[in-house]
Amino acid sequence: MRPVLLAGSSHPALAAELAKELSLSLGACACRRFPDGELDIELSDDVRGADVFILQSLHAPVGEHLLELALMSDASQRAGARSVTAVIPYLGYARHDRRVTGREPLGARVVAELLAAGRVDRVICLDLHSRAVEGCFPRPVEHADAVPLLIEHVKRNISGPAVVLSPDLGAVKRAEQFARPLGLPVAVVHKQRLSGAEVQANGIVGEVKDRQVIIVDDMISTGGTLVAAVLTALAHGAKSPVTVVASHGLFVGPALERLEKQPLARVIVTDSVPSAVGARFPLERVRSAPAIAQIIARLCG
Repeated sequence: MRPVLLAGSSHPALAAELAKELSLSLGACACRRFPDGELDIELSDDVRGADVFILQSLHAPVGEHLLELALMSDASQRAGARSVTAVIPYLGYARHDRRVTGREPLGARVVAELLAAGRVDRVICLDLHSRAVEGCFPRPVEHADAVPLLIEHVKRNISGPAVVLSPDLGAVKRAEQFARPLGLPVAVVHKQRLSGAEVQANGIVGEVKDRQVIIVDDMISTGGTLVAAVLTALAHGAKSPVTVVASHGLFVGPALERLEKQPLARVIVTDSVPSAVGARFPLERVRSAPAIAQIIARLCG
């Protein structure tokens, strides 16, 4: 069956990149607003019998982007699409995959149920915060992996003794995934979270002294975790400047201001969300379209 690629309003540039990678033309879809602020979605292209792929990254404002995605999916189904796949390079609420006190919502599950209510048949995500998030979805989840693309980008800038540093215990598996093909050791920062934006590092397990440090995480949000890791690595004798690698560069709140004060050789992220405006540090973006296109091509057979 023929695939049709539609772009939500959250990241049209990546949708255009993906269409180019797949040798497709973007399907026409109008997204307007009524005077009261409600979304007005209308498909201009015929999708009857087609496998529809809707690209919508769920960064801020997450709720608006999520609702738009669900409405686009519902419109596609009602127009006769054979199937609808949500292509979500960055999945908002992915960190809400467990309850700590027992008195908070399971955000990842709520997002999954909302997508199911919009009659999404399948989801494609790029580098999920945790594979456990897949268990929240009642529909199949395909995982596009940007790590090989990031490793190739990092490999060109390694010279001399180096180490891959995990900024906390939760990122150790990801750090090991990076370190293995690079033939590098792994070190881990012991971190204590004080609030949603503040962390405290209590030491490092592993050797970083006189080594080039490559800090690896799945995302950069407020930058608190990464700043703590940078300062701790330097305090333990690591070489300056430091390289930071993450799949998703959100750069929210004080992130840009925090990072520009640090001795950073480069900050490497994918283009899973639109580029940060006003970054005054060496920011490099790696194309995620090839990884996503590979999954779509496989699904289309």
